[in-house]
Amino acid sequence: MKHLLSFAIALTISTALSAQQMPNIEAERTAMYGEFAAVTSADALTDYTYESGYLGAYIDAPLQSVQTLLLPMTPEEAFPLVHSGNADWSLQIETLTWDHSASETPGELGMGSVRRCDFVGGAGTAYERIFAVEENRMIAYDLDMERSTVPLPIKDFFVIWTLEDKGVDGTLITTRIYFDEAQDMGGNAAAAVGEALAIDFRNFANIHGGTYVEM
Repeated sequence: MKHLLSFAIALTISTALSAQQMPNIEAERTAMYGEFAAVTSADALTDYTYESGYLGAYIDAPLQSVQTLLLPMTPEEAFPLVHSGNADWSLQIETLTWDHSASETPGELGMGSVRRCDFVGGAGTAYERIFAVEENRMIAYDLDMERSTVPLPIKDFFVIWTLEDKGVDGTLITTRIYFDEAQDMGGNAAAAVGEALAIDFRNFANIHGGTYVEM
């Protein structure tokens, strides 16, 4: 099933024709999560993810996609699902392993850790380098383009996950991915990537009894 769905996702990315680019970073920074969203973010955490030390100095990414879901659990329970549970909820990833040998906290998750994601059907491997991590609140990483072998229609991407404690409502999880086209997609890359990520996020929410927040 994963193989078939992964193929469908790849097809969606490569054939999206009517997409529009997402709002630019500054516009998204001040935007709510959608007119019909079940929850919105008011946490100051949303602001500091945009400081130049987290993003501007490391990547020149003209495109972006934002995905959000609400899980009925605490940030402490949700955080492991975010940084190490991808093989369970992502339809594109077969296995996920870690190399913490270069971590600032050797042997443990920290800046410098490398996450290896092997894609379904032997499609290739992505090596993601952890740039920043704040336990139970945030994790940010980029793609090691030189080591990675999985063919992707995007490049130079940087990802920031944030987790916000919403009390009895659970944890609001948001991922922002900043990227550029690796091949000419006629300006459709942002929406195509957004559609593919939405499939994974809906699956993430369904598996853990959460709610996907429509953007």
